[in-house]
Amino acid sequence: MAPQGLVVDRSPHAVGPGRCQVCGAKVVVENSDEIVIKNAILRVDGASGRVTAKCSRCKAWVAVPLTYTG
Repeated sequence: MAPQGLVVDRSPHAVGPGRCQVCGAKVVVENSDEIVIKNAILRVDGASGRVTAKCSRCKAWVAVPLTYTG
């Protein structure tokens, strides 16, 4: 059985600017060796493993550069 967890997706289409598409709030902060998601509410699509985070300002769901492998 494969280990479960989150995998950082650093492909160009997923990284983007890290801002909410609705209000422009900064949701994802990338440093040289880590990615910080400023809100702890995450939603994972079970079929694809794509992860979204809830914007703390406007409550919209924002795509983040993580993929769930489980």
